[in-house]
Amino acid sequence: MPNGDASYWNLINEKFDTITDGLIERVDEIGDGRSTPALEDIKIGSGRKMRAATLFFDIKGFTKRTNSADIDKLKESLFLLNCVIPMVMKIIYDFGGYIEKNTGDGIMAIMGAEDSDSDSANNAIDSALAIFYTLKHLVNPYLESKNITKVDARIGIDLGTLLISRIGLPTGTSKHKRNFLTAVGPSSNLACKIEGMAGTNEIWTGDLIKSNSRENIQQHFVKKTPTDWTWSYNTSNKIYDIWYFNAVRTEPK
Repeated sequence: MPNGDASYWNLINEKFDTITDGLIERVDEIGDGRSTPALEDIKIGSGRKMRAATLFFDIKGFTKRTNSADIDKLKESLFLLNCVIPMVMKIIYDFGGYIEKNTGDGIMAIMGAEDSDSDSANNAIDSALAIFYTLKHLVNPYLESKNITKVDARIGIDLGTLLISRIGLPTGTSKHKRNFLTAVGPSSNLACKIEGMAGTNEIWTGDLIKSNSRENIQQHFVKKTPTDWTWSYNTSNKIYDIWYFNAVRTEPK
């Protein structure tokens, strides 16, 4: 363990110099569109600008399951997470998504990084429907067979321009991953906010998800824009509406 002496802090200073060397130029390249690597090829300190859907998934009430020091209850919570989160990740990957963040009881995913707005929106909606179908018909029956209370969740989705960058340190000989992709942009912030507004086992979306979704599902969008909502389109004063998507995945044929 580092002991905080002068030699250690000299190493810290050297590492910071290495991290910041050329950082301004690398970040500038993202906004200028001069660097457009695939997600897996983005190097530390660099990134890319893209249009994509952002999907937030969250298990409702998970904190209450872990507020006891009882080891059996904590094991039960870990068992639940290992049933739910890998299945959600599997579905996200199957619909062309990338897991940007795993918060333990939730996931942030980027959908359609290489696709059109329409494909991004529809893949995000379809993956959300598949997630809730899987929870209802596969995961929850299994949990209840183990005497574990079923999982409730919520999903928020929005679409827009993101800056995606790889942040962290080179892995080198480390046993653990030391860098990750992170996305910043108004649409990712809004997707998180929308997810927090969604009710139990509900899918809520931003206006661009609705407007880019298939015509045959438009009737399933119910406007939920709050009366005091202040988000608007950048190009006009038109309010950026929020929608509850009330469709349910039917049994596969």
